[in-house]
Amino acid sequence: MNRSHTPTNSEQDDRRFGRARWVLAVSMLVMGACGIIYEYTLGVLGNNLLGSSHEQIFIIIGLMMFSMGVGAAVQRKVQGDLLDKFLILELILGAIGGVSTILIYATFTVTASYQIVHYGIAFLIGAIIGMEIPLIIRINETYEKNLRINLANILAMDYVGALIGAILFAYILITQLSLSEISFALGLVNTSLALGGTLYFWPLLKRGRLILSSTLVTLALLAIGFHYSENWVAHLEQRCFRDPIVHRETSTYQHLLLTKRGDRVNFYINGRLQLSSVDEGIYHELLVHPNLIGALSRERVLILGGGDGMALREVLRYRDVKHVTLVDIDPQVVQMASEHPELVQMNLGAFDDARVVTVESSAVTPGGRISVRRPSKLSEVYLSDREYELAEVHVANMDADLFLREINDTYDCIIIDFPDPNSVELAKLYSVDFYRTLRQKLSPGGLISIQSTSPSRAKDVFLCIGETLKKAGLAAQPYHRYVPSFGEWGWYLAWNEDGLNRPLEKLMELETLPIELSYLTPETIQASFVFGKGAFVSKTRIDANTKMRPVVVDYYKKAWK
Repeated sequence: MNRSHTPTNSEQDDRRFGRARWVLAVSMLVMGACGIIYEYTLGVLGNNLLGSSHEQIFIIIGLMMFSMGVGAAVQRKVQGDLLDKFLILELILGAIGGVSTILIYATFTVTASYQIVHYGIAFLIGAIIGMEIPLIIRINETYEKNLRINLANILAMDYVGALIGAILFAYILITQLSLSEISFALGLVNTSLALGGTLYFWPLLKRGRLILSSTLVTLALLAIGFHYSENWVAHLEQRCFRDPIVHRETSTYQHLLLTKRGDRVNFYINGRLQLSSVDEGIYHELLVHPNLIGALSRERVLILGGGDGMALREVLRYRDVKHVTLVDIDPQVVQMASEHPELVQMNLGAFDDARVVTVESSAVTPGGRISVRRPSKLSEVYLSDREYELAEVHVANMDADLFLREINDTYDCIIIDFPDPNSVELAKLYSVDFYRTLRQKLSPGGLISIQSTSPSRAKDVFLCIGETLKKAGLAAQPYHRYVPSFGEWGWYLAWNEDGLNRPLEKLMELETLPIELSYLTPETIQASFVFGKGAFVSKTRIDANTKMRPVVVDYYKKAWK
């Protein structure tokens, strides 16, 4: 006679929790991914708030690793109801992690002491993560008696999760979401993990109802936060600027923002002013025209940086320029400059006033093709109302250093319009190595012009750039001018000492300009090469900047502290 057996509650629980070690392992995988993303998110936020100060990423990661050790030590005192306490910790992590970036940014807008909050939150998140890892190992002892296998499974999942998190952050999250959205998303993941654990281990929990209700409320609040986070950030961000914000977006590389009041339009990157409509003409005319006037030829021009189109606008004044290549790592800057009305008005439609094509190279990530809507026509501010066929312009969105190493072309005029060297990433573009590569791409009799920060406020940075150019085998001539939005500002002209060109003599003998400009005259160009007594004397030793020893970052940090 066949008899069916109805499993008891105890047997059902045994079957259910037989897979618990795999549930805990997957939880550890997700936690490992979230942990590394928290570190990167808070580190990048510190970079952005301090204007790309690279040290913030290192400090935040180091601080969170330290606090994880503190958390691991503290968890020794946690006894009894380990599942409940683990799920409560996961819930707390989701809540704190979710609001972390918006809370830090709100503090940044009201006090200069925001870093106390920033570091405090980073420490707290790290400590909670540090408590959770050994707690999971202790909980898993119930389901995996072999300590060797237990440690191997949990820790391996943590490390694999960290790799997955790093890949997700670098290639998906940072490209698709803002930092505030990333933190809220992480909070939702952590809280969802707490919800899943609560439902799976429900029969074993002592405070199941409290944890479940708290988890559901937290999930709802974090979902609301994710939805409205960008609106909150926009409201907070306006408090940092005196003029109304008319456009803001975050690219893969930086935060871009435009403000406008009356006729004044300001363009900011990571909170730092890049140009102002009231005086950008002074800056860009000095960056471009001494170069193009002093060179033996200007048929082929290379612009490194300058995605805002202002330097391109100045280059396209010359009818004898035949080919221009513009390289800017951030395609969204170029897109803004070619589409946003305020920037298009400032650069006079530089990207639409010429035939813009992609660069054909296996190493180049080409910029988006910008369609031509009319025959190129220069404003009467430039030459006349006549229509002209302008130069062919290639736009490449890639790292300038990689671009130079991959191409075989040479150029008559090279214009460098990079941001100041305030980070290791930017310092390589001011290095001996970079300038040596640049020298190889310069045609005989060609010139390089380089924006070189303030020679008065950041004298050591300015002198370092000159020393670096000379170390790379280039002749370097500094010049400067007062730009109201920035104060005293400096540039360098550099060239190969091949005897084919003496640009300074040519500029000093200049009586008339080849084209009509808004600001520059022969006299202002000549006066810009004159410095006062002691301008090139520093209290410290000035070394050349290299990729292996980026001293210019330290000079910059001390100058602008």
